[in-house]
Amino acid sequence: MKPSGRFLYTALGDSITEGYSAPHKRGYVNLLACRLRREHPSFRLRNAGRKGWTSRRLLLRLRHSPRLLWAVGRADLLTLWIGGNDLIFAYIKGMMSTSPHLYEQALTQYLRNMDQIFARIHRVRSRPFLVCNLYNPFPNSGLARQWVGEFNQVLGGMCNRWAIPMVDIHSVFLGREAELIHGYRNGTVSDIPLIGRRPVHPNRRGHEVIANTLWGVIHS
Repeated sequence: MKPSGRFLYTALGDSITEGYSAPHKRGYVNLLACRLRREHPSFRLRNAGRKGWTSRRLLLRLRHSPRLLWAVGRADLLTLWIGGNDLIFAYIKGMMSTSPHLYEQALTQYLRNMDQIFARIHRVRSRPFLVCNLYNPFPNSGLARQWVGEFNQVLGGMCNRWAIPMVDIHSVFLGREAELIHGYRNGTVSDIPLIGRRPVHPNRRGHEVIANTLWGVIHS
């Protein structure tokens, strides 16, 4: 990127994008913003990450918020990271249900929602944007490895179809979960409480690693 005048960075996502568990909620989005601000004197940031958002909630927001669509369409840099809550909510439902198809249903819904999210974004912008895949905060769980892999495979296929760059955060975190995840314990899905803070968000170092990874892609 060359130094220029006005520059807008819009970030779409859930609590990770919002900066949850980062010191003072200054997560990877804010870390990227600090770097971009040095290059662009009239830098502006729109962080649209919200705690608890699923792909469906983000899609609804894109449908019904003209201001958000404006920020998406006008963004010089747009990042998208969503889907972790789709999986976590499927797991929590599974704790209270005997249905064997909850994860398949969640995956199907995620695929449908992401396709509509991509279509919605492409209606208001022609420039490419960056999509992050999911890291696995529970590497010692076969269930988590399977379904994080399934979600990422679906997302990767969709990014290929839409010709959208996918940033491989999963590989960056792999093997470093205890170092990069806030409150990391045993790395199994049984670490998820029904109520209370879940050990799924990046810590300070995790957010730094994400920002560094995105920065490398932006300047590649």
